[in-house]
Amino acid sequence: MLQLISVAMVVYSYFLIQTNLPNLPQRIPTHFNAAGVADGWGSPDTLWILLGVQALTCAVFLIVPYVGQRYPGAIHVGTRRLGDFSPAQRLWMLPMLNDMAAYLCIGMNLFFVVMLRRIIQAAKQPIPHLDAFWPMALLLAGTIGIILYYMVKFRCAAQGEDGGDQDRRIG
Repeated sequence: MLQLISVAMVVYSYFLIQTNLPNLPQRIPTHFNAAGVADGWGSPDTLWILLGVQALTCAVFLIVPYVGQRYPGAIHVGTRRLGDFSPAQRLWMLPMLNDMAAYLCIGMNLFFVVMLRRIIQAAKQPIPHLDAFWPMALLLAGTIGIILYYMVKFRCAAQGEDGGDQDRRIG
């Protein structure tokens, strides 16, 4: 379900660009300095590049759990590789890895959607300005929070301290 939310956000970004492209000027701001003032200009078609980066990022996050299942030695959880754990422990960790990747993907997609909307809004203004501090701060805080939360969960699962969830899943 979480993966569908991520894919829906990429599709939303596509329609956001598709519906706004005809209404944008020939030159839109493509880069903003730290003060939020436009200092780089380009074609509105550069929004497609941003969508491509969003889709690629989403694909990477959604592929990570499958790589972990197929090649456990390729994925690190904390300071150890997934392959370093017993097969029973990996069974507990793979759903957590799946959820962690999905939440990270949602957070990243949300950032891209917000930034696309803001860039489109800025392009329609006579003096383009973009305040990206809050979206970036929320992305950074959310990413760190998700990673820390799941690192604790991975450590507890590796030590067999998952609060009794193992008993319920086994039986």
